[in-house]
Amino acid sequence: MHDLIIIGAGPGGIALAAEAFASGIDPSQILILEKGPTHNSAIRQLYPEKKLTTANYKGFAARCEGLLCVRDMTKPETLQFFDKIISDYHVNIQFNAEVYGMERREGNDGARFRVESSQGVYETRVLACAIGIFGRPKKPKEYRLPPTLKERLLFDMTSQQIQNEAVLVVGGGDTAAEYVQYLRQQDNRVTLSYRKADFNRLNQQNHDALLAMEARGEVEILRNSNIKEIADEAGRPRISFAEPEHTARTLDRVIFALGGTTPTNFLHTLGIAFNDDGPLFNEAGGTNVEGLYLIGDLVVGRKGGSIITAFNSAVRAMKSICIQDLSCQSRPALAESRSS
Repeated sequence: MHDLIIIGAGPGGIALAAEAFASGIDPSQILILEKGPTHNSAIRQLYPEKKLTTANYKGFAARCEGLLCVRDMTKPETLQFFDKIISDYHVNIQFNAEVYGMERREGNDGARFRVESSQGVYETRVLACAIGIFGRPKKPKEYRLPPTLKERLLFDMTSQQIQNEAVLVVGGGDTAAEYVQYLRQQDNRVTLSYRKADFNRLNQQNHDALLAMEARGEVEILRNSNIKEIADEAGRPRISFAEPEHTARTLDRVIFALGGTTPTNFLHTLGIAFNDDGPLFNEAGGTNVEGLYLIGDLVVGRKGGSIITAFNSAVRAMKSICIQDLSCQSRPALAESRSS
C-alpha cells in the first residue's frame, strides 16, 4: 500500500511528488502512474523543438508558490528540467501504466482507494488525479455511432464494469493490446479489429503477449478489418465490416482504443460531485471524496493552465494533504528548484 498515488506524470503530478518528498513522506510510499512511456507526453507531443514553453502561458501570472518554478524555456530545456526534478526529489514513476479502474474502499489498513492498471493493482491512502485536458477520445469518422448504444460503445476502461461479455476492441496500438489482456483477465470473450496486417506500433512486451494470446485461442484478431457500420440490434451493437471475409457479428460492447482519453470518466467512477462546469473542488483541489484531490489542468478550467499553475496547484494540494490526510514533517532541504 502507498501513502500517495498520483495519476499522470505531467508538471502537476511531478510537482506533487516533489512537494510530498519535501514534506517528509517516504519516497517509497509515493508513486506516479503514467500511461505513456515517459513523462510530460503533452509537451513532447504538442510542442515543436524550438517552441518556448512560456512561464506566463495564456496570460497566467508567472508567480511560483512552492519548490518548483520555471522561466521561459525551449522544449528540450523544459524536459531536462523535469528530468532533474525527478532525480533530485526521488520521484518514483511507473511508466506504461494505463489505469483501467479506480474504486473507493474501506480497510483496516487505512487504504481508501484501489487502482487497477496495466502494471498491477495498487492501494493508497491518498489519490491525486493530474490528468491533463489535452486528451480527448478519437472517435471514428467513417461510420455513425448510434446514440441508443452510448453505454455499450466506450472509449476507455473506466466507465463500465465489464466481465463475462463479448467485447470488440478497435485499434492496433499498445493501449488496444493492453485492453485485450485486461479484458481477458476479467473472463470476457475478446475480439480485436485492426485495419492493418501487422502490429508494428506495439512495444515488444505487448506484441509478444498479444500473439501468444491469439495462439492460445484467447483472442480473435481480425487483421485488415475496417468497420463499415454499427447498428442497434435489440440494445446490442451489431458490427458490419467492409471486407467480405469478416462476417457481421453482434456483441455486448465495443471499446475504441484510437488515441486520446476522457478524464471525466475517471472522476465519475470515484463519486466526485459535478455541476454544469465540471467537477467540484475546493481551493486545494480537494473533492467531496475524502483523500481525493485534483491538480493541474483539472482545477484550472477547460482552457488549460500553465506549468506554473500546475506547480502551484500541487503546493496547495500538499498543504491540505498534510493537514487532512497524512503525517508530514518537512525534510531538511533541497534548494528550491528553479530554472535559470
